[in-house]
Amino acid sequence: MPVGLSVRGRNALRRRARVARRGYTLVETMIAVLLVSVVVTSVFSMVLTARTGVNKSGKKGQAVFYLREVVEALKTYVTADLTAPGPNSWQLPGDTCGCWALQAGAHNATGYLPTSFTGAPTSGQLTYDVIDMACGAATCKQVTFNLTWNE
Repeated sequence: MPVGLSVRGRNALRRRARVARRGYTLVETMIAVLLVSVVVTSVFSMVLTARTGVNKSGKKGQAVFYLREVVEALKTYVTADLTAPGPNSWQLPGDTCGCWALQAGAHNATGYLPTSFTGAPTSGQLTYDVIDMACGAATCKQVTFNLTWNE
């Protein structure tokens, strides 16, 4: 500080120095922008990941619903007398086999699914295999389902 200044003059110089220091430098501003952009990017990344997970679980929930629906429909085809009249001549609607719904072999029941699940972009497909198995003196059926779709 110059030697001949009064107290008033010294305070004025200090105020001017403080005013000059109030702003931010370019480096401080760039670091702040960088930090904010990292935080915003991570938040949007988490939101996108959560949304993708919700979409996947929604399709999986639909698939489970449709599969349970087919299982329940196949339960109505369990009979000991195939000569008796049955629902749809004992054929599962939408099954390309054209045979008894529980006849041993491969079945494609994609036609049983709604078009909202079989159309683009989901392209769902349902197949099931029936295997005759020995159950003591009787014959039992083992049914294995395969339901596929695009995420």
